[in-house]
Amino acid sequence: MYDFLHITDANPMYDTFLATHRLSTDYLESARKWFNPCVETIVKHSNSASPLFVSINGSQGSGKSTLADYLTTTLTRLHALNVINISIDDFYYDHEKRQDLAKDIHPLLTTRGVPGTHDIEQLRKVMDALSLGHPCTIPRFDKASDNPHPVDQWQKVTHKIDVVIVEGWCMQIPAQLSEMLSPAINHLEQQHDEDGVWRRYVNNALQHYQDIFQRFHLSFMLKAPSFSVVQQWREEQEQKLRFTTPKEQHGRLLTTEGITRFIAHYERLTRHALAVLPAITDMVFILDERRNIKQVDINTVNLKVSPKSSNPIVFTDLDGTLLDHHSYSSTKAYPALAYCHALEIPVIPITSKTYAELIPIRAALNLESPFIVENGAAVYIPKHLGMRFIEELEDKGDYWTYSMAPKRTQWLKIIDKLSATFADEFCHFESMTPIEIVNATGLTFPQAQLAKQREYGEPVLWLSTESRKAEFIEAATSLGASPILGGRFIHINGQASKADAMQWLMRQYNQNSHGKHFVSVALGDGPNDITMLNTAAYAAQIRSPAHEFPVLTRSENNAPYQTKFEGPAGWNEYITTQILTIKKDIFYG
Repeated sequence: MYDFLHITDANPMYDTFLATHRLSTDYLESARKWFNPCVETIVKHSNSASPLFVSINGSQGSGKSTLADYLTTTLTRLHALNVINISIDDFYYDHEKRQDLAKDIHPLLTTRGVPGTHDIEQLRKVMDALSLGHPCTIPRFDKASDNPHPVDQWQKVTHKIDVVIVEGWCMQIPAQLSEMLSPAINHLEQQHDEDGVWRRYVNNALQHYQDIFQRFHLSFMLKAPSFSVVQQWREEQEQKLRFTTPKEQHGRLLTTEGITRFIAHYERLTRHALAVLPAITDMVFILDERRNIKQVDINTVNLKVSPKSSNPIVFTDLDGTLLDHHSYSSTKAYPALAYCHALEIPVIPITSKTYAELIPIRAALNLESPFIVENGAAVYIPKHLGMRFIEELEDKGDYWTYSMAPKRTQWLKIIDKLSATFADEFCHFESMTPIEIVNATGLTFPQAQLAKQREYGEPVLWLSTESRKAEFIEAATSLGASPILGGRFIHINGQASKADAMQWLMRQYNQNSHGKHFVSVALGDGPNDITMLNTAAYAAQIRSPAHEFPVLTRSENNAPYQTKFEGPAGWNEYITTQILTIKKDIFYG
């Protein structure tokens, strides 16, 4: 399958590499067997005016820096490529800066390692300079002193680079949704982050790493068998540091107890990475407990849903569809989301949620596409997309907004009138406290506060019988509303629907297509998704734990796909089996 280079124990070009990492020549035979597919892939894709960016992820002690150095040595010596090997660790803030973070935000931030303790803007500037072929200086961090090396010891780049390798334990890890941050998962979180301030800061910081992660062309992962082996690996790593650290600085190195506390800072996101990264990484090296590679999983993805001339746009409901009905987690949909991003397929939330709710959700899911709020009442289009419009749109800062329904005040007046007839039979968001919304929805308190910030419709929580519910809907309709049944609430809105908003946005994409033709793909689970699912070119009904599939009116020859799995798992099922072709090669060396 691969044309491997021949390596002998006497090959001198690896002498410095072996000495630096304190390795025997046996390592070279293993590297030839397992890592040369990476070399061949990099060489194949490195024929460009700008550098090829390669990411390596792995837990502490998994061998990231060793792999990065092996690739660098081989690509430089054998293929005559100009390679820069960077560790994200070299971009740690200095000790003083982390002390300031500890004082201002949370004491745990004094310890380097987690997202939020890197100077991510400095990394961004270095990547920009390397991309443009400009001279730059790359920092170096001294872990023994817990501070960067003096600037005159930093790496200076003055020539064009062919390949940039960046390794780090948190590379390519997607942020967690805020609902996934509870409960605490270890003693460190239980005792020192009881209120979750540190976890939220780290997770919010990780969201800002995502646009950098998007810039990588290839991704590799060294996958540990479990988090439990990380302690042993980290101890071995610390032992190596003792050989390269002056004796007078050994007191700064970690003891066994220190390592246990240190890696606890990494546990949450390391476990998250082990769960979600293998499905969205180009090559995954499966390690055993002794760090021997057992196999390599190679992932590739292609479109299969539509003709080559068509480009799918995915319109997705959130609650019960892309977000789990109970936990609001979307972890099980991460592989499909990553593939959509890789193929530049827009994923457009179309939801009953508000603008205020969508902003953090889109950031957590790494979405930069337009979005549709409050059951089709308004479409928000990021200005950076550069779209041009025939209609006049409202300027909302970073977005253009197209309203398709009257504002909320009109519907609150109707609800006031309905209160006379249906007193004590319902409550609605305007009248509910954030705590009451938390109890009714399972949202966190901050999310409930965002959910109250509605611009167009008003969610009503029905408390009485089904027959009275039908009478309420009829009365609201007679007063000029167009009620929509959602997964939990009756939404009192105007006549705008998810289908109307989807069709309007599809026209914008096709008018700004530059020769492309777009087709709509819709995913939803509830009654308020019916119009969208009936209208889209392709449709998937996501299985719900709360109700049966709503009845659609699509033609028999274009029937909706009904998922076997619920919520985000069903979302992933449909995208990866019906929209995309996912191929996994398993290589055993």
